[in-house]
Amino acid sequence: MSSSNLLYRYIFHGTRLNIKPEAKQFLHELGLSNPDAWIPFNEGEVLSNGTTTCLKVQLADKCIYFKRYHYKKNLWEFFLRRSKAANELLNYQHFKEVGIPTLNTLALYETRSFGRLEAACIVTEELKNTTQLDDFYKNTLLKAPSNEQRVMLKDLNEKLFTQIRLAHNEGIFHLDLKWRNILIQQKDGVLTPIWIDCPRGIQRRFFNYRLKVAELSGLSRKALSFFSYSQLYRMLYLYLGKSATKKEARKLFFDIQKHLAKRPPKIQNR
Repeated sequence: MSSSNLLYRYIFHGTRLNIKPEAKQFLHELGLSNPDAWIPFNEGEVLSNGTTTCLKVQLADKCIYFKRYHYKKNLWEFFLRRSKAANELLNYQHFKEVGIPTLNTLALYETRSFGRLEAACIVTEELKNTTQLDDFYKNTLLKAPSNEQRVMLKDLNEKLFTQIRLAHNEGIFHLDLKWRNILIQQKDGVLTPIWIDCPRGIQRRFFNYRLKVAELSGLSRKALSFFSYSQLYRMLYLYLGKSATKKEARKLFFDIQKHLAKRPPKIQNR
């Protein structure tokens, strides 16, 4: 589990189950040491259900998130391709390599029939003292005194856009970097953005400008409910870095606007 090379050794037929040593006892108590238990597993709080099932499971003082992708339609979609669960694990490893806080993966499960993916699961560990970015913004930041708001917002913007710049400079793209896929951890007065839920993420070091535009557009879609276009334009300089020119910033800004215009965001009342 500690080596990313594991994800490139596809199984053609059968079942693969990898569990980190520190999670074996916990998953055994849930009955998940048996590979046959993963597809019918349905313990805990149901967060989503359907093609993708997400469960929050609490046992004593430990909490995990169990996500299962079960393919009953489009049976050949992942034929000889990496599963979403494996891709998510790989992306978490990439994030950590460039210093972006993310989830700790405890287990990975896949079952295939002659190359055709039937189901894949990933188990991650709960991070304490975290809130989704949209909830944090509405329920914590906006309710703070105005001077504290400015300090927190400046701190979060600098940290988040620095993370995105670091990832993009290494050709790493989340591809679903919405507000709900960013957790804010509050610990000892320090705010830390944490990236989660990235089964679509990819690596592309070259010819990736469109991916940069798409990633920033996804982040901007929700932000337009709280910030003006001029405020978002100024934030782009945090992403581009100190050496950015006005020409670079304007081009990126207008390309993001064009991308958003294809499916205009629903602007909430500020």
